[in-house]
Amino acid sequence: MLPLDKDKDEEGHGWRFFSLKDKTALALRSFPEALSDSRLVGSSQGWLMLLDKDSEPYLFDPLRGGQVLRLPPAKTFPSVLQVLQSVHDNSCSPATFYETNHLGSGRGTTLLPVLPLRDYVISKAVLSANPNDDAEGKSCWAVAIFGIESKLAFCSCKDFGGVGMWTELAGDGGPYSDVTFYHGTLFALRDSGFVEAWDFNRDHPMKITEIKSSFPRKSAEAERALRNVCFTNAYLVEAASELLLLVRFTGYFVNRHGVPVEEDDFLTEEDMDTSVCPSRTLYFHVYVLDMNSEEWVWLDSIGDRAIFVGRSHSRSASARDFPELEANSVYFTDDNWDPEEHGDSYGGQDMGVYSLKSGKMKEICELGSDRIDSPPLWVFPSDYPS
Repeated sequence: MLPLDKDKDEEGHGWRFFSLKDKTALALRSFPEALSDSRLVGSSQGWLMLLDKDSEPYLFDPLRGGQVLRLPPAKTFPSVLQVLQSVHDNSCSPATFYETNHLGSGRGTTLLPVLPLRDYVISKAVLSANPNDDAEGKSCWAVAIFGIESKLAFCSCKDFGGVGMWTELAGDGGPYSDVTFYHGTLFALRDSGFVEAWDFNRDHPMKITEIKSSFPRKSAEAERALRNVCFTNAYLVEAASELLLLVRFTGYFVNRHGVPVEEDDFLTEEDMDTSVCPSRTLYFHVYVLDMNSEEWVWLDSIGDRAIFVGRSHSRSASARDFPELEANSVYFTDDNWDPEEHGDSYGGQDMGVYSLKSGKMKEICELGSDRIDSPPLWVFPSDYPS
């Protein structure tokens, strides 16, 4: 899902879908007016997750009637003390108190404006099922990675409507990189490479196991070697009933030849002529979790699978079932969206498909030169029953 061309969207709050099957873009201009200034923070089970202009979380169904569901208020997150309106110079300016843990200094509070809060309160969120399936006896849960410390919080469909609250999932504290649901079990990936499993097929989630699978040495060594020019993101994906770990290597500054360089080396006339967003994905490492040895095992190939990562719910699909997809490939969208780092100049354009066989990258569609706010997300039509 992509934003509309600003020159063609006079109201500035439309979006469009780009179909991987038909290679075409379809306009969508039906966002409710109340959500027109929202920030997209994820997609799961066919629903978009948004934070409105006051940083309040919502679910939005973009394909079937535009249904809107309000999630519990932001102030009920364990780290948010209160959301209030501060009056300065006879004008009303939204602000919020945000509680954080500072190593060595105990617990303190930080005052953040509401709009920047949208960049931190939820970094990713997933659903256990389509909320509309709850009437059929399938309980729907929402789980979010929240706050500066990347902890986990959850709410149930009974909390929808803005009346419930977010409850912290009391694991080992994280920080967490990614979460995914599979048959009612939540798998949570910690930065250390460990995986926690939580049973949500009950009235209250319960931790059932912790797999102490350390972050793969090969990726850790590559990250250290490239630390001055590159950073990594990690994703947890279910594929053919197995858990996969994807490590994404992204260059801070990548020249026209695809080589990550120092910022001073990048700022040449040759590169600046062609670069809009200097941050680019370089390649992926892929591993499968060996449950017996509790180790991440290197994979050269994922066979007929295509994997989708970004701020959306990490997913996989079979190219046999969907021939429009490229097998043994990773489809990715930009999730390195940092307004403080990028400002208003660029962001959101790091999107494409990476072939594990050839090690080459290619574009999915033309994105233009303007910053994409919010970044593109994946939406799967198969999440909508026919």
